[in-house]
Amino acid sequence: MENKDYIVNTMRLLALLAFTLPAVALPHKLEPDIVYTEEFAPEGITLRVIKPGYVFESKKGGRKYGSLKEGTKAELVSFTDKAYYIRGKRSNGEGVSGWVTPAAFSSKEPEFIKKLKAVHTRQLTVRQLIEDKEIALGMTPEEVSKVLGEPTKTTLRRTAEGQTQVWEFLEVKIQKHYATIRDPFTGAYFRQYTHSTSEEKSKKVIEFEDGYVSAVEFSEQTKKVRPKMITAPIIFSW
Repeated sequence: MENKDYIVNTMRLLALLAFTLPAVALPHKLEPDIVYTEEFAPEGITLRVIKPGYVFESKKGGRKYGSLKEGTKAELVSFTDKAYYIRGKRSNGEGVSGWVTPAAFSSKEPEFIKKLKAVHTRQLTVRQLIEDKEIALGMTPEEVSKVLGEPTKTTLRRTAEGQTQVWEFLEVKIQKHYATIRDPFTGAYFRQYTHSTSEEKSKKVIEFEDGYVSAVEFSEQTKKVRPKMITAPIIFSW
């Protein structure tokens, strides 16, 4: 009898949890129109709830998980240009995760909505550049590394006007050399390896000023393409 009551109570508890706890809608892989906070602000972003906005299952709406509690804080996990995925508290004090309209929040950064839209545009552009293996003026060293890997050589110069860093990426072709040798005993001829030389196949030079790509130079062996330009990372005062 006790076992039966235990099973019944456990099933009731599980049913209650399934009804009251929200499902976390974070995707397992990057969605093309969603930017994740950790991509540009690994320290995280916290927003303040200024009005009880509804929390939705998806960025397009769908099931409601209740409304946020006014005056509490919420962690920004990811966002589109129109909605924020947050972790916060519902009006009843329980934890909740889901999509909320930006109008429900405020921040120490007065223009945070406008700036997050700019970040959204930039991050999607950077993703495409990395996928296409392209370098653009305004990229950071971390973004360049995702395209070209680690540089062959780096040079750092500090002046009164700021700091300049140069990264060089060399692609070298190894050429093996042989000599024709005559066997003194048999009179037969054969090829014998003598040495190897290296020849520069291509060279890419990336120059950074104050942490952003300011110039791109390619060797003559590489097809010359005018580099694209993107805005530098947006600065926040959270």
